[in-house]
Amino acid sequence: MVDKAKIEKVVAETMAANVDIQGIIVCDAKANVMFAHTITADVDHSEIADLAVKIAANSALLSTKLDKGQLNEISIASEKGFILILGDVKLVLAGIAGEGARESLGLLHIALKRALRAMVS
Repeated sequence: MVDKAKIEKVVAETMAANVDIQGIIVCDAKANVMFAHTITADVDHSEIADLAVKIAANSALLSTKLDKGQLNEISIASEKGFILILGDVKLVLAGIAGEGARESLGLLHIALKRALRAMVS
């Protein structure tokens, strides 16, 4: 069982240490939101979790079909920012960053991977 208080603490610490992160949504494999924090109030966390899980599932299938092994992460670059989706057997994490994060994407990947590991350990 994943500790929700631990998830909340890790999200708060990760966002505080990485100013380019505008939000983190953590859910289980069925898109049930475990914890979410975004700087934009009008974000529907449940809808975002559902989309992240669907994207992760389809991407994992694509990776398998192309004989590329297990999916590790998904990076989405859009006109106004970035979405980084990472998964574990227990959790899916979607990190949201603004367009100013381009230069720090590598560091954000590392921070989000560490956060996911901390949540599931």
